[in-house]
Amino acid sequence: MSDHRRLVHQTCVYGSDDEFLSMALPFIGNGLAADDPVLAATTAANIELLRGALGARAGRIDYIDSMAFGRRPPERLTAVDRYWRRHAPRTGGRVRIIAEPIWRGRSRREVTAWTCLESTLNVLFGGRDMQVVCPYDSRVVPEPIIEDAQRTHPEILVGARTMASGEFVHPTVFTAKDPEPESLLVPANPMGGRFDAIDLAGVRDEAMSYARRLYVPGARARDLVFAVNEVTTNVILHGAGYGNVWFWTEEDELICEVADDTLHAPLAPFEGSPPPLDQRGRGLWLVRQLCDRVHMASSNGRTVVRMHMLLRS
Repeated sequence: MSDHRRLVHQTCVYGSDDEFLSMALPFIGNGLAADDPVLAATTAANIELLRGALGARAGRIDYIDSMAFGRRPPERLTAVDRYWRRHAPRTGGRVRIIAEPIWRGRSRREVTAWTCLESTLNVLFGGRDMQVVCPYDSRVVPEPIIEDAQRTHPEILVGARTMASGEFVHPTVFTAKDPEPESLLVPANPMGGRFDAIDLAGVRDEAMSYARRLYVPGARARDLVFAVNEVTTNVILHGAGYGNVWFWTEEDELICEVADDTLHAPLAPFEGSPPPLDQRGRGLWLVRQLCDRVHMASSNGRTVVRMHMLLRS
């Protein structure tokens, strides 16, 4: 992939059907003129608006309801990657996506997970020739969430006009507040403890046991087990061969932390980007596809990976 390719990640705040169409129609039209694949992942009402406004061109783009394009942040991450992979062989990687998050009914921690995703996308997909615009409906989206959108998107669309976001914060800085102000302190009396290579099966059992105790659905519980196994195995293979794993809950989140005090190769905060088209991704990319938030930090020879899984579907 050549160096000039990059993600264009934009937000659009709209307060009426006309304002939505004034952004979406030029965005889609430019994509069709360039023969780029275009996906509109938005509300059912907005999809009907687009079909009516596009007329004969309506069948030339893809549509999906926002909830079907990922109810949870890792599902949205996977969906964006999957759409790109489906079309990249024909276009060389160019795709356009309208990707509207759904904010209604979200808990505080769900909002944090989604805003973290919006920020992290800038790095994880930074080298891809994609244009993604994330619309925010000011009629239903709370003002603090809209303010964060200007911090997590480098550019703002107003109709067909593009401008730099003066409030944009680089993901390294934006996600530094994640996790909460208590930093990386583990609460008192968590489940877990020290592990080494012979304990990996026991760690997987412990992860499943903790998930079942919280009545996490079977598929989500298995996601947790797979994610914990990837991170603890990484410690065994690339660290000194031992570490600590802890499980606890905060509000509507299950949290697992894996710490290694002797990792020889510190992890970058955004380790685990999706692999190139001709490669299969495992490891930390898989972890990002399974967990609602993933926080990585390395300092003074200690590396911590903290995985958050929302208990609400």
